[in-house]
This record gives sequence, C-alpha cells and structure tokens, in this order.
Amino acid sequence: MYRFKRLLATAMWVFIAQTLQAQKHYNAWFRSTLSVPVGEKFKVDNEFQHRRQSGFQNGNMLDNNLMFTFRNWVHYQHNPNLKFSVSPFAYFSHYRIIQDKPDKEAAPNSEVRFSVAEELQHKIYKRIYLVNRNALEYRIINNQQPNVIRFRTRFGGRYELTEQLKLTLFDEFFINVTGTSSAQFPDHNRTGLNIEYSVLPNLKFDVGYIYLIRFSVPSASGNIRLYENNMFLNLTYQLKNNK
Repeated sequence: MYRFKRLLATAMWVFIAQTLQAQKHYNAWFRSTLSVPVGEKFKVDNEFQHRRQSGFQNGNMLDNNLMFTFRNWVHYQHNPNLKFSVSPFAYFSHYRIIQDKPDKEAAPNSEVRFSVAEELQHKIYKRIYLVNRNALEYRIINNQQPNVIRFRTRFGGRYELTEQLKLTLFDEFFINVTGTSSAQFPDHNRTGLNIEYSVLPNLKFDVGYIYLIRFSVPSASGNIRLYENNMFLNLTYQLKNNK
C-alpha cells in the first residue's frame, strides 16, 4: 500500500509538472458590477469587464488587451435556493489571443450576446452547499461566421467560513450547440477557485484563479488546444433597497 501511494503521488507530480509546462498563456480578468434591487425578488446588474493577456512569448498577464464588455442582467430570486436570470443585452469587444507577433496588431471583433440562466443551491451540511448554474447564450459575432448558440453548465461546492467569507470550488463546461463545426462542439472548460468577501453589507469582492482549456483555437499551424492561467478580481456594489 505504501509503495502504491508513493507511485500515485509521483504520477500526480509528473502530471502537474507536464501541465504547467504546457500552459503558455496568462490572463487577468477584472469586473465591476453595480447592482440595483427592484422590490423584494428582482435585481438589475450592470457589469463592466476588462481582461488583459500576456504577450508573445512572455508571461506578463497585464501586457495586452483581451476583452472589454458591458452587460446587464435581470435576476429573479424565486426562493433562497433558486434564481432565474436574463441578460437582454451584452456587448463584447474581443482581441485576438496572442500566439504570434501579428496577433498583437489584429483588430478586435465585436459580439452582441443574449443569455438566460438558472442557479440552484442545495445545503448538504451546516455551511456546505452544492451549487449549479446552467445558461444558454445566443452570440452574434461580427466576423462573418454564423451566429452561435452556446450552452454552459457549472457545478461546484461552497463553504461559508463566516457570513462575510465564502470559498467556492467549481468546474464549468461550455459546448457550442449550433453555428460551429463538429470539431468546435466542445468549446472550453474552466476549473476554478473563488473567494468571496463582503467588506460592507453592500460591497463585496471576489478573487480567485481559473485554469482554462480551449479545445479548438485557430492558429497559423491549424486548430490547437490552448491552456490558460487566469487570475480574476470582481467588485460588486449594491444600492440600498428603498422599500
């Protein structure tokens, strides 16, 4: 048994080392959200997002633009454990993922997106919850390709250390339902860690890490699999609910 444990530990370290060697791209994601309560069950969020990426053959995650976004959400809290959401409008400006020198000079593509989602949580023990989010996105991308319908599902667990501090581990998988070739049916996968801290009753921030695998990315040598390391910081400010 001891020999088996040593062999398993060695195999895990070899896998981790090989994975880290394969990771060539580093990103920093920033998002700010203004949340406006509307009555007891509805809430409107306005999001502004900016993502940065590493440059050609460097690991500086703040080196170049990756994405700018404005998006709004309308949330309906059906009960404490179930929420439905609609995003009637989102605008994205996507810069090319830098894999070669010319990618830095490429003009960004624009995208308009409409989304619906549902979030469910289930308490399994004291401060431990199972969490699940499913969403469907309709993407209109300005690069002469057909419009894309994408499905995404996230599953994870949340541990509430205190009322102000929460820790979440999750995995989220994206698939393209229509508008792409069969080779692009699996879009990408995110595995992440999120730490949520409420500074004030109406102000919180989320900080964490996401390991992302893109299954089919166009490049000079054809479609490739791309590995990304993403650090993120999200700030959310909620206005007071004046009943």
